Amino acid sequence: MGKGANRLDAITQQNELLKEQNELLREQNELLKKSSAQSKEDEREIFIENIDRDEMRNGFLVTSNRKKMWNVQLNMLKEFARICKKHGIRWFVFYGTLLGAARHKGFVPWDDDIDVMLLRPDFEKFRQVAPREIKYPYFFDAWSDYRLESEKNISAPNEENFQFVKLQQEEKLPGWWPFWPLLKMRDMRTSMIQWPERRHVKQGMWMDIFPFDPAPPFADNKQQTIYALAIELLFTAALPKVLQKQLNAGKKTLHEREFLQKLLSSTHYNRTRYFETFMAKNFYESERIAEFRDLILKPRPNRLNVTYAAKDFEQTVWLPFEKTEVPVPVGYENCLDANYGDWHKIVVNNIHSLKFSCDISSEEYFQTAVQLTSQQ
Repeated sequence: MGKGANRLDAITQQNELLKEQNELLREQNELLKKSSAQSKEDEREIFIENIDRDEMRNGFLVTSNRKKMWNVQLNMLKEFARICKKHGIRWFVFYGTLLGAARHKGFVPWDDDIDVMLLRPDFEKFRQVAPREIKYPYFFDAWSDYRLESEKNISAPNEENFQFVKLQQEEKLPGWWPFWPLLKMRDMRTSMIQWPERRHVKQGMWMDIFPFDPAPPFADNKQQTIYALAIELLFTAALPKVLQKQLNAGKKTLHEREFLQKLLSSTHYNRTRYFETFMAKNFYESERIAEFRDLILKPRPNRLNVTYAAKDFEQTVWLPFEKTEVPVPVGYENCLDANYGDWHKIVVNNIHSLKFSCDISSEEYFQTAVQLTSQQ
């Protein structure tokens, strides 16, 4: 009896130990799965030579951290290219990225983002598919998907996911993001702090996606009228307070004043989407194209009233870029001449941000920054 009881106790203890071991094994397996998923998430293809070494390029110190930033952006471009190929969308690198491809066979040494352009029909197609195609760790940052502090009521799909624009920005930084008609794609595992005062806005490393539209001179009065109507709609979305002041002062408009007033009293989302829908529906073949917003609202000193020959974009050629290749317009040299003049000459331009990390998200950065500020 005693021996049997002892044996039974021993078996019971063994069973308990086995249960504990099985539970530990289960927990270890869960940890391994999470670790594997995290490892897979953090894997990035290497597009940059000697990514772990600093080097001098054109007299500019390119650190390994900057190279890692470039590598993040090229991985983002790879995902963008996948989406475009899947949906038959044509695109080209442009602006500083095109300059880098043509002059440096890679990034301009002091550049810190990627610029691509799409003709308006392809831009709108990408705008439609991006919300379902772009998944974490990437984020689709559309200029339309913001709620302004001045708006009392929101009437837009998925507004709970909208980012917030404080009244202070509306008053002091009109015309700046998100009042600029383009799209961005961001890597949410990273940070590039462009606006330190805007802690609530996502500031992961990004690529800019610009739309191009018909530009003057126009073939007929209908095209000229569409262009003029588009200008009014751009003001409702990009500089609504400016247009409101003009209406109050009795400015004559092509649209009915009542319509413009109703649009201005609507949401930022509705204004931006109305403008984009109008541009997509009224796109037509033209001899010249341009980035509409830059042409109308904020010409840059080195791109004053710049337009491009549409024929220069009829075909795609590929140029080396770091350890990969990128698509450029067949007439890319003409585009560079228009943008930069003597684009072979090295001129160091401003950098978007000196604060960036491939390992810390902007949310993590601002959480720490807030804590440090509160302790001081």
